[in-house]
Amino acid sequence: MKIKIFILVLLANTFLFCQEKLSSKSDYYLKEASFYTLGAGDIINVTVFGEPELSGDYELNEKGEIKFPLLNEILLLGLTIQEASKKIEDLLKVSYFQNPQVSVTVKEYKSYWINVIGEVKSTGKKYLKQRSTVLDVISECGGMTQEAGDKITIQRNKNDKESSIIQLTLKDLTEPKSDYYNFKVESGDTIIVHQKPYFYIQGEVAKPGKYELVDNLTLLQAIALAGGVGKFANERNIEIYRTEGSETKIIKKNLKEIKKNEEEDIVILPMDTIIVNKRTF
Repeated sequence: MKIKIFILVLLANTFLFCQEKLSSKSDYYLKEASFYTLGAGDIINVTVFGEPELSGDYELNEKGEIKFPLLNEILLLGLTIQEASKKIEDLLKVSYFQNPQVSVTVKEYKSYWINVIGEVKSTGKKYLKQRSTVLDVISECGGMTQEAGDKITIQRNKNDKESSIIQLTLKDLTEPKSDYYNFKVESGDTIIVHQKPYFYIQGEVAKPGKYELVDNLTLLQAIALAGGVGKFANERNIEIYRTEGSETKIIKKNLKEIKKNEEEDIVILPMDTIIVNKRTF
């Protein structure tokens, strides 16, 4: 008897758990459907119950219209699927059916899209099913690569000839007090996830090589990061090779004078190469 009661309780709990999961999933799709507004290029499935000749897939043209039997062109641009269903029902009710039942679903989402390039695992054109933040989109792309830095650029088209540039950092997107917290993308945006900036240091330092560049890093700090100068270093002859456009210029600095505050330190830029020359005896 006890075993039967236990089994019944177990089955009841399992049923409730499944119901909760199905309800949660249903709520998600209802929420998604209530947000998404139809646009040019979307492909929808229209079902008119009891009327298979009217049911089928329809693509919204560049004006946001579908060509529907009996009704010709129907403008659905900017409508949710619930609004689209009601509009088709109302139009059919006027001249053809007493109580039409219409269901509309989105078969292919094509009107709400963004481009993602740079240091994410899956780049390219992404079609979105709901209003998304920059971080949502990066997650949809599989996340960032190991070479991704914390700088992100959003290029947003104002019209056919103008676009705006929005420069962000990961802190901007995740700090609740930031003006860009949970920043939303718009259809047509291009998101660029930038690579970590690097600089190089060679010559008479303890640890020559490639280093990640932090904001406002100076020459003194860069050399300290590389373990300091070696015993044969010529501190009066430090060279920084800096590329500007198609040209590379050489900036000469005197480390001894910088240490005595008699010469201005210099901020290192991405891709700078620092050469700590060797003394000649």
